[in-house]
Amino acid sequence: MTTDLRGRSDRGYLRLPWGQVHYRQAGPTDAPTLLMLHQSPLSSATYEPVLAPLAKRGVRAIAVDTPGFGMSDPAPEPWSVERYAEAVWQISDALGLDRVHLLGQHTGAVFALAATLRDRDRVRGLVFQGIPVYSDEERAAKAASYAPGYTVDGEGGHLRTIWDRISWLYPTLGADSVSRQVAEYLSVGPDYGVAYRAVFDHPLRTEGVADVPILLCHGSEDVLNRMNAEVQRAFPHAPLVVLPGGTDFVAEEQPEAFAEEVAKHVRTHAAPGEAVPAPANEPGGSISGLVDGAISESVASSGHLASDPPGYRTLHTSRVTVRGGRTGSARSSTGSLDLPLVRPGDRSAGQAGTDPEELFAAGYAACFRSALEAVARREKVKLAGATVTTEVTLGAVGDAYGLGVTLRVDAKLPPGRLAEFVERAHQVCPFSRAVHGNIRVTTRVGGGG
Repeated sequence: MTTDLRGRSDRGYLRLPWGQVHYRQAGPTDAPTLLMLHQSPLSSATYEPVLAPLAKRGVRAIAVDTPGFGMSDPAPEPWSVERYAEAVWQISDALGLDRVHLLGQHTGAVFALAATLRDRDRVRGLVFQGIPVYSDEERAAKAASYAPGYTVDGEGGHLRTIWDRISWLYPTLGADSVSRQVAEYLSVGPDYGVAYRAVFDHPLRTEGVADVPILLCHGSEDVLNRMNAEVQRAFPHAPLVVLPGGTDFVAEEQPEAFAEEVAKHVRTHAAPGEAVPAPANEPGGSISGLVDGAISESVASSGHLASDPPGYRTLHTSRVTVRGGRTGSARSSTGSLDLPLVRPGDRSAGQAGTDPEELFAAGYAACFRSALEAVARREKVKLAGATVTTEVTLGAVGDAYGLGVTLRVDAKLPPGRLAEFVERAHQVCPFSRAVHGNIRVTTRVGGGG
């Protein structure tokens, strides 16, 4: 791992009301932009080794030094998480960025989440490289003792204090990496816990990002890997990728593997019309062509996608043949489904027939209702009067088409309890799992009784 705080990427400074902010970047300016927020009390040097691999995969990666850390000027007073979140958008504005993907690690993940809640419309997607989901008791305990600071010693004893702390936190790190972190601690000053305190004083809000594409990606030896269960409960739609052997610094240790997972997420959720070039290490012209080829080959050889998890087993297969597209007919192999297809705009009053969106809505609603029943059954709760109404909207941007889904869930349960069941049902329902990260799904919850 590098000990160089400078690195080889392009670097620059922004002048903002509280002082200058240092950043480093790589990648084409017309590519999807990933704004990266490091953990405290370190710096954007954490991400120096992964910037070029991200750029090679068609991402514009910008890693900033959080105000008060690395080579960025400190704020004139201690900031709250909300103030750090506001600074994210001030920095974005100064960089000329509109909508971005945010990646945050540890404290940086808390800032990224708060920035998303502050201005949801500017966030295309999130990557959490470890996010602390603390209980109130844990936050209080951490606030009391976690980052005690140090006193400058004329004989250099404080250097040993910092070295010992880093070695205690990350016992597998080599001396080169510890040396760089000592320099990062020194750049902050004796009170290096200012961002920690902001996080410990901040109850994490997770309920407002259900429609945001989120990736959880970190190393198996990351200090927050222990929180996977809590994090997955907080973000039930987010896939979890754990890179074997990686520590908190997996972006340095395994830059190609880390960049591959992150870039795939960013490119999948790029804006319509946003430049998404094929990765430099892959042949061929377009991403869609490569993906289509991979899917065709996988289905032909195995009957399901190559990415199915270990232990996957087929439970049921339905087969429907459509002739004539949207103005044709759909017939299942069992004959139980045999319907004409009609374009919604061409359908007259009383005319028989359906359309693909109506069929999809029926399937999703039926599947989600059963998933909800399964969740309630596990909790030994009787699910009375439960209905799921699904709206599927077809839209267009230029020559491309896309879907949007709204689920309305009602049942005779207290709204808070029902909302909890709905979140867990999204983890169970194969329709929810299939569309997660690909289309926007809005869930509305009723309830009572």
